[in-house]
Amino acid sequence: MRMRFDAREQGREAAAVDMHRERTERPPVTPDRTPRDPVPREIRREVLRGTVPNGRRRRGRAMAQWGRFRLAADSVEALRTTGIFGTVELSDMTDLFESVGRAKRSVQELERDNLLRVERFQRGRRRIEAVTLTSPGRRLLERCIDPREKGNEEAQAYLSGCARSAQVLHDTAVYRAARCEMRRISAKGGVIRRIRTERQLRRIALCRVDAAKRKGEECCKARAAAAAELRLTVTGGKLSFPDVRIEWERPAARGSESDFVDIEVTTADYRERSLSAKSAAGYQIYAMAADGRVSRKGQQ
Repeated sequence: MRMRFDAREQGREAAAVDMHRERTERPPVTPDRTPRDPVPREIRREVLRGTVPNGRRRRGRAMAQWGRFRLAADSVEALRTTGIFGTVELSDMTDLFESVGRAKRSVQELERDNLLRVERFQRGRRRIEAVTLTSPGRRLLERCIDPREKGNEEAQAYLSGCARSAQVLHDTAVYRAARCEMRRISAKGGVIRRIRTERQLRRIALCRVDAAKRKGEECCKARAAAAAELRLTVTGGKLSFPDVRIEWERPAARGSESDFVDIEVTTADYRERSLSAKSAAGYQIYAMAADGRVSRKGQQ
């Protein structure tokens, strides 16, 4: 039997042999493992709101490197706002961004990076999405975005942790009341210097009282000294704390001045006696409605 000879098939087999020989004889190539430039540790606090590459300026979209995270200016402001007040409702954060969609996307990115946490609560007919700061988010604020010296109480402190389920309606209303008061301060030419919540003021006062008691001072005298130092009032033998304190100052160009505003958010369950005591202490009262809205009561 005579077999037909196919030159094309023989050419393909020869090409395959040559290719295999070329692969086996090719010298090994050492991959380039040059490390990337490390992220600079000394980062200034200025929030970049520069120009995007195409030359158009857009609010909060300029990116800056904060530690190992690359964040936009509005995302940084969302972190700071959440850390200052502890619990903020997601719908209240939209004024920090250029649009509602931008706010939702940014919060999702921050939640994915484990910097923010979004918790959902149902209170009656109202559904609340509460945003809180995580421990990595608080460390990022303290070390990179807003660095501060340890033990320096003049710096802004931040809160992290899960939202308090029983107090979520009240805690989110505190931010709304503080936002209204901050707008009033800005309209008068004032600049916000620091914000302290009830938890922070209570912790500082208790530390003062405990330190004085360890030195042998009487409890009532230690309490009075702490109240005088923190400019708090003593009602019925107990220290009275506002929901939030806003400390502000006016630049020298506009007449140097510094002061603070203590804010108390009340509900329908407040007794008249407690409300009168808060007003006598000089607190600015904000009443919270059932739907979470707040309204300013009287003049401080």
